[in-house]
Amino acid sequence: MYIRSRNIDSLFIIGAPLLAFLFIAMVSEPRFVSGQFLANPKTSQWMIILVSLMTQSHIMLVFLRSHGNSDVFRRYKFRFIVIPLLIIGAMWLNPVFFGIMGFVALYWDEWHSLMQTFGFGRIYDVKLGNNPETGRKLDMGMCFVLGLLPHILLLTFIPEEIRTSGLEFAFDLDRDVAEKYGHYIHAFQEPLIILGLAYIGYYIFRYRQLMKEGYKFSPNKLWLFASTGLSAILISSLYSVQEGAFFGNIYHALQYYFIIYVSEVPVITKKIKSSERNKILIIMAIAMIILGIALSLAYARRLTEGVGFMGVIWLTTSLMHFWYDGFIWSVRKNDI
Repeated sequence: MYIRSRNIDSLFIIGAPLLAFLFIAMVSEPRFVSGQFLANPKTSQWMIILVSLMTQSHIMLVFLRSHGNSDVFRRYKFRFIVIPLLIIGAMWLNPVFFGIMGFVALYWDEWHSLMQTFGFGRIYDVKLGNNPETGRKLDMGMCFVLGLLPHILLLTFIPEEIRTSGLEFAFDLDRDVAEKYGHYIHAFQEPLIILGLAYIGYYIFRYRQLMKEGYKFSPNKLWLFASTGLSAILISSLYSVQEGAFFGNIYHALQYYFIIYVSEVPVITKKIKSSERNKILIIMAIAMIILGIALSLAYARRLTEGVGFMGVIWLTTSLMHFWYDGFIWSVRKNDI
């Protein structure tokens, strides 16, 4: 069972991580060629701009679902009007709060990306008639193992000099202390690999049990998780930390474009009483407006130093995207 169709699902959901990896492979140097672990200074500016635009445009698209969909907007007016204004005001007036929210957004972004993969897996399960609660925690754990663990493992391979300077900068440690204790990071390498393999084994074992109890196996969920895990492992094994971040933003944005296309475009076109040609023109105009705003905020993301107003707007839209996306898409409430 597919969300849209076999070809579209395969391209924009299941195959999105592989497409992102192939794109990175075509335009970036592997770290064993460049010798760069954290970031390659030779990375093309057009690629950085493209990824920034994809990131910010998909963030802005959630507002079609929240503020552009009248059925959803009526249910959560306070969250959609008052909360963003309070957040903007607080961050603009208090730079410390801005810094705290930036730190929160960094980790919320990771959670949000993993939960998008998790949500697609849940949808594929429900479409086969499975109970949305069955295997829920198992899938959540698997998304962390496949989507996040490879990137954490990448940090255990960090070269000594980069590790030492990073600990000095990030934690304000003395160089002697950073050199003396920094090598313990490598000690996590084997335990994390064992943990990941053990969880995969447990996941397979538990789902075999659930299938005996009536659970219907979902090939689409399997291919989605496999595509995500394989791509993350390849990126972490071959490319820099920066390319790893680009990879995650690219495939996450591709999947989100699909979500909006499937859920919101039909809602918008249904409300437009016009010819088919005019509907297409209106949709294109909306897309261009969103891209224009996204480009401005992506540019602000690149240039903002300290607490500039555009930086506040950029961070607010990111936080609201993570928050809105978490409660207006619910498989368990059949609100997808």
